[in-house]
Amino acid sequence: MKQPSANPNRDPELGRRLQALRARSGLSIRKLAAAAGVTAGMISFIERGRNSPSLATLRKILAALGTDLGAFFSTAPASGMGPVYPRQSMPLIADKSRRYTLVFPKHKEVQVEMLDETQLPTAKPPPFECLKCDVAGYVLSGSLRLELKGHPILTVRPGDSFYVPRQTVHRGYPADDPVRLITVYTPPRY
Repeated sequence: MKQPSANPNRDPELGRRLQALRARSGLSIRKLAAAAGVTAGMISFIERGRNSPSLATLRKILAALGTDLGAFFSTAPASGMGPVYPRQSMPLIADKSRRYTLVFPKHKEVQVEMLDETQLPTAKPPPFECLKCDVAGYVLSGSLRLELKGHPILTVRPGDSFYVPRQTVHRGYPADDPVRLITVYTPPRY
């Protein structure tokens, strides 16, 4: 089975798919932009294939459309549920600084969202986020800087794990070199 091209920087269909989803949702570009907290120009550029969104931006747009990265990039419904999920059926989603492999399919019986995640160092840290779910992680390689707003920065090294309760304002990013980690969200953000 061919791995779907889910890299916003390489997928020429992303804009057309996003436009079709927006149309099915009955939203104008302006209404979608307002709901997602981005500019109408950004939505227009993405839909016309003139701009590639970051994963954070795409996640906000998809949330405003009532969906998520897993559903948007899924090419087929989950079949033959568990206990084994073959790697070739796992969607890969990437932008310039992050790569996610969605380990489990979106399915009512799967009660967690798990990602095999690689983050590359960037010039500035990502924005803080506040999730409606708990997030846990295990660092496989590299070092992760974990910031809980109002607290000192923590360094999570290979073999270390972390847990951030829901509604905690936080961000995580590579210390110096790329960092690879497994992250788990519960309940799933789907």
